Amino acid sequence: MNKILTALLLAAIAIPAAHADDTPAEVRTKAFKKMLLQSFEPMGMAVRERAPYDQAKFAQQAEALKTLAAEPFKHFPAGSITGKSRAKPEIWSQPAKFQADKDAFLKSVDNLALVAKSGDLAAIKKAYSQVAQNCKTCHDAFRGPEK
Repeated sequence: MNKILTALLLAAIAIPAAHADDTPAEVRTKAFKKMLLQSFEPMGMAVRERAPYDQAKFAQQAEALKTLAAEPFKHFPAGSITGKSRAKPEIWSQPAKFQADKDAFLKSVDNLALVAKSGDLAAIKKAYSQVAQNCKTCHDAFRGPEK
C-alpha cells in the first residue's frame, strides 16, 4: 500500500513539474489550441451548418470561449519568440497595436457570448464572423509562418 501511495505522490508532483518547464511560447500555443478546439471550432461547425445548431450548447461554448480567450495573451513576455514560436517581433515592437488587436478580439468574444444567449442565428453568425475576423487581423500582423 505504501508503494502505491508513494508512486501516486511522485506522479502528482512530476506532472505539474513537467509543465513548469514549458516555455511561454509553448504555454500560449497550448492555450490558443485549447480555445480553438474546445469552443471556437465546435461553434464554427454549427455556424457553417456542418453540425446541428443547439442553442444551449452553442451558448455554453461561447461562454467557454469567453473564459479561455484572455489566457494566451498572458504569455507574451519580451524575448519569448524562441523555439517553434510563430510570434513575430512586431508583438513587442508595436505593443499598442498588439494591445488594440487583443482588445478588439476580447470585445468580440464578449459580444458573441452575449448574442449566443439570444438564439438569433443570423446575429450569432455575424458575431462569430467578427471574432474570426479579429483572429485573422491579429494573425496577419503578428503571426509568422510555421517553422
